[in-house]
Amino acid sequence: MDEISREPERSPEDQIIASFLKKRSPTYRSLREISTIVWSDSRATAYFARERGSADNPGDEGRRKHYNLMRGIGDEMQRETGVLKLERPRPEVLDLCMAPGGYTASIRKYSRQANVSAITLPEDQGGLKILVPHGNGTQVEVLEADITMFAAEFGVVEIPDNHPEASKFSNEKPFQKKLFDLVFCDGHVARTWNRPSNCPPTELSRLECSQLIFAMQRIREGGTLIILLHGADVYHSVKLLEIFGHFSHIQVFKPVRGHTRKSSFYLVAKEMQPGRLAARAAVTQWKQNWKHATFLAPAEDELDAHNETEALLKQVERKEDSSKLVENFGARLIHLGEPIWEIQEKALKALMERLEQGSAKPGMEKSAETSEECTTADPAVLTELARDTDDSSYASWTKKQGRGTESDQDSVGQTSTAATEIAAAAVRDSEEDLDEAGDPDDVDTAPVLE
Repeated sequence: MDEISREPERSPEDQIIASFLKKRSPTYRSLREISTIVWSDSRATAYFARERGSADNPGDEGRRKHYNLMRGIGDEMQRETGVLKLERPRPEVLDLCMAPGGYTASIRKYSRQANVSAITLPEDQGGLKILVPHGNGTQVEVLEADITMFAAEFGVVEIPDNHPEASKFSNEKPFQKKLFDLVFCDGHVARTWNRPSNCPPTELSRLECSQLIFAMQRIREGGTLIILLHGADVYHSVKLLEIFGHFSHIQVFKPVRGHTRKSSFYLVAKEMQPGRLAARAAVTQWKQNWKHATFLAPAEDELDAHNETEALLKQVERKEDSSKLVENFGARLIHLGEPIWEIQEKALKALMERLEQGSAKPGMEKSAETSEECTTADPAVLTELARDTDDSSYASWTKKQGRGTESDQDSVGQTSTAATEIAAAAVRDSEEDLDEAGDPDDVDTAPVLE
């Protein structure tokens, strides 16, 4: 079965979190219900397959749309969080996994006095083309390199001789003498990346740990760190939210461009205190995780009883930690997550209405299976995001699907209206053709909860 049409299996620790949220958050419960409907709908599967095809093979026009999509998200981010307008006279910004450079462009828009340092994967290694002006006279310095290979930065000096890429590791520590006021961690392994045959299935972990370590060892006291995460209901993301809550002021931000139907969102950690014990402990753990993912991950055919036992012990540990997380952080998680879930829920409802109506509205595809690829924003879709959930056509559809009760609908209606207001703003911006441009470095395997 294609990965797009298969609902991902939840780990035991994720199931604990989801069960907690379903019992206590009507918004989350409603999102899970509509997500299940989307997963089982073949038209939605075809729709997302086409959307991903456009993102994976963008061409020059698609690359430009992706760049503009990121710039549009930067505008949203500034409106919602205010983090891009920096007050220091000559602020320093670090953009990790920068290409194509939309967020760097946003920084140059809102903080023209800022100096931007960036690391991004070279094109000949599978990286994206840099579209933002950089180099001499631009205040943007770019180092093209694989961020996961700076071993000394991650506390490893001696590389095992038998490692297949031993010669590619570096002892450099880029931008070591700088402290940054703002750091972006936006990189993810692309679906289209041609992984080496010896590449372990831990590349995502290596990339994330690399970015987090770089960020924590470069950020200024009181600075801001922005991290792209996936799924505010999965153990990994919830754990990061809880960890950063110990040494920063955390908030979450979900763009309505390019992210509405996905589980993705941004953690915005303000007033960072990287010198605190909890912060140093987190960096130490991420270094261990990077080392394990890089050197110690066993191949499938090398698994033995010891490794299986170790894996089981770690699973038990994560389950116990997940239970503690929902006990101690659950209420905060609901407060942070409900605006995210509401945006995604409304977007998925709007999509299903669009598929139900077929060609009833101008600009829609004739059908999800036969239409031409659509990679630009459809104002009709964005308009649906801002519709009141009492709309008669939607009420008829939900009744037909047999989901929810009147009391549940009332509860959902009582949640924050912030998501609806943001969606309405997206309608006004829809002519910029950004919403469905696609994100080629996005690792979401589906538009719904992972």
